[in-house]
Amino acid sequence: MRTLLLVCTLALVRYASAQDLYWYMSNGKFGYINQEGITTITPRFIYAGSFSEGLAVAAEGTTFIGAKYGFINTRGQWVIQPQFEAADLFSEGKARVQLHGKWGYINKDGSWAITPQFALCYEFRDGIAEASRKSFQWGLIDTTGKFMVNPAYFSLTQPAGNYYTALPTPQSRWQICSVQPAACHETPYASMHHFAEGLAAARNDDDLWGFVNTKGQWVIEPVFTNATAFAEGLAAVEKNHAAWGFINTKGEWVIEARYDRQGFFNKGLALMEQGTQVVYINKTGKTIYSFAR
Repeated sequence: MRTLLLVCTLALVRYASAQDLYWYMSNGKFGYINQEGITTITPRFIYAGSFSEGLAVAAEGTTFIGAKYGFINTRGQWVIQPQFEAADLFSEGKARVQLHGKWGYINKDGSWAITPQFALCYEFRDGIAEASRKSFQWGLIDTTGKFMVNPAYFSLTQPAGNYYTALPTPQSRWQICSVQPAACHETPYASMHHFAEGLAAARNDDDLWGFVNTKGQWVIEPVFTNATAFAEGLAAVEKNHAAWGFINTKGEWVIEARYDRQGFFNKGLALMEQGTQVVYINKTGKTIYSFAR
C-alpha cells in the first residue's frame, strides 16, 4: 500500500481544483498560484497539499517528518491549527489525520468523526474507505469506522461504484470483488490497481500492463511497462520503462510518452515531472505552468 515515503509523490498528482489554486515550490517552501500563474499564497509551508472542499493540508516545521499538519483556507489562513503528525485532503466532509501514531478522521470543524484507531487508512469515496488496524491486514470501513469488509487482505483498493480489487495474501492472485452482494472472483493477474471509469489496470505474468473490465477481461491489451488508473478519460502509461504519456479508454495515445513521472488529470490539468521541471499540462499535452523540482 501507500506509505509516508509517497507524501511528495502524492502531492505531485493531487493539486488544488475547487478554487483553481495550484501548489508550487520555491526555495524549499510550498505556496499557491492561480490559473494565470500569479502567486496567491506566498510559499511559506514545509508542505502543502491540494485544496478540497475549501481546505488544504499544510504543515509547519523544518522537515516533513516532525512537522505539524493542519488545514488552511484559500487565503492561506489556518482553519484547523497544525497539530497532527500527518494529514490528507478532505473528502466527503472528512479528512484522515494521524495523532500519537494512529490514524482517524476529523470533520471540517476539527472535531473527531472517527477517533484515531487505525495503523493506516485512506479517504472516503461513496461512504467507504480502506483501513487497517495492523500492517497488511486491510479491509473497508463505513463512515462510523465500522468494518464492512473484514481486515483480512494483504492489500486492497478503494471501491469505484460497486467494485474493488483485493489481494488475500502475497502469494495469491488478485481478485475482483463487489461490495453488494459481497463476492469475489480470482483473476490470473499478478498486480492490479483500482477501478476507475469501468476499467482497472492489471499486470500479466510477462510484467506488462493493460486494462480490464469488472469481469477481468482485457479491454486494452497489456503492452505497457506500467500504468495508472483512468481519470477524466485518460490514463498515464509507461512506454518501454522509459517515459510516461496518456492514453484514452480505447488504448489510443493522446499525449506521447515524454514525462519522467506519472500524474493524473483533475479539472483538465495533470501534474507531471519532466527533467528538472515539475509541469502542469492540459489534455493536449501543452505545458501551462512549470517550476523547478
